[in-house]
Amino acid sequence: MRLKKLSAALVVAAALSAVIASSASAAATTTDVKWYTGAAPGTELTTSETFSTVIIEAWTFDTTVSSFAVSTSFVGIEVLETTLDNIGGTAIAHFRWRFTGVTVSGPAGCSAPSTITSKPLTMKADYMIGSTNYVLIEPEAGAETGFFTLELTGASCPIKTAIIPKGTVFMQSANATGTQAVEQQLNSSAAINSTAGGSLHVGTETASLTGAAKMKLSGAHAGQAFGTH
Repeated sequence: MRLKKLSAALVVAAALSAVIASSASAAATTTDVKWYTGAAPGTELTTSETFSTVIIEAWTFDTTVSSFAVSTSFVGIEVLETTLDNIGGTAIAHFRWRFTGVTVSGPAGCSAPSTITSKPLTMKADYMIGSTNYVLIEPEAGAETGFFTLELTGASCPIKTAIIPKGTVFMQSANATGTQAVEQQLNSSAAINSTAGGSLHVGTETASLTGAAKMKLSGAHAGQAFGTH
């Protein structure tokens, strides 16, 4: 009987190990790509370019602080101080996010500034899971320096505090590598970030940034198609 129980336990342990290994292997891995501009197949970008964003839907930021669920919406999202380059053979972008029309739906009684500007951020566009493209966004000064500060205020707000999300955010590209388009859509959610191996958090609590936006070139190549190859 003991041998049967031991055998069963070993089978369960093996199955769990396989699941864990499968989950670990699912994380996005780096694959060197470069920015290309113009109609397919495009021309490798050799100069620094700028870009802008077109928001598709209101973005939300959610986390937990002191057992209170924090939920914030952003009506608009802009990018500031943008550069888009091929550095060391890899597609890179630098920018700041500016969230506008900020509202707090929870906790009740809390409010926040209507505009929030992030710290300088870096985007690396060279991650993939199979044929699916991802970009990695993190604070330029390091993942644990924080993306932005959300200051909760209000006379009846139960958690008047500054919330600073830290870590990494993976966004999923709607287009495959090699697809040239005037607008490149990027999608963000808790599931996308977790699947790709990202980790956004506030203290020890997980956090999520949900939304979608389209990038388009705004400098010398404005109006042209672009993408990664």
